[in-house]
Amino acid sequence: MTESGLVIVAAGRGDRLGATEEKALVPLLGHPILAWTLLAFQGFDEIVEWVVVVPPGREGAFRERVIDPLNLPHEVRLVAGGARRQDSVANGIAALGERPHWVLVHDAARPLVGKALIRAILDTVDAGESVVPALPLRDSVVRRGYDQWIKEYEAREELLAVQTPQAFHRPVLEYAHEQAREQGYAGTDEASLLVHVNHPVSWIEGDPENLKITHPGDLVVAEAILRGRGFRADEATA
Repeated sequence: MTESGLVIVAAGRGDRLGATEEKALVPLLGHPILAWTLLAFQGFDEIVEWVVVVPPGREGAFRERVIDPLNLPHEVRLVAGGARRQDSVANGIAALGERPHWVLVHDAARPLVGKALIRAILDTVDAGESVVPALPLRDSVVRRGYDQWIKEYEAREELLAVQTPQAFHRPVLEYAHEQAREQGYAGTDEASLLVHVNHPVSWIEGDPENLKITHPGDLVVAEAILRGRGFRADEATA
């Protein structure tokens, strides 16, 4: 069993969602989005440390509204995020103790991540590979040109839509973050930082239901998926 630390990134605002507070606190079927995300990762013995990165100064609010009501069987450490996503993740990694040699990074805004996908990620970690879940693209993909004009079409079969959780050997991830800071490189996720330093990253099949809640319509879809899984309003269990 490969011991891993989990870093959940919950420092983002909910502007595109039309929310007046952080996206992770927006209700989803009666509970904050972050609550569903935390519950999704319950029951995996490989995850030995839990860190949630939240907006600076909001640690108390997140603990009161999410962590304490869940009454989880393990400690959840809350740390302040940074100016960018990768700064927030770096803060989360730094908050881990010495025990985890691998790190899973997950977006709080992906509360529907299934246990089968988490298990597949952890099994790949056991094989010693850095890994991300990804899905082949269904739609045609174009590159934007000037104004509202299409410049060119991309080869769809060569592209993937990357999800989280992403898992990496901790020393490699820390090195990738260090290099990004020194070089002023801004990645879109942790895997992009590893690719930037030429470290191999594998991928496994993702899950179409593992959507990232971004727009108001995503909440409607997410609630429908939860109801399809047998959950009712105000019902959230590990």
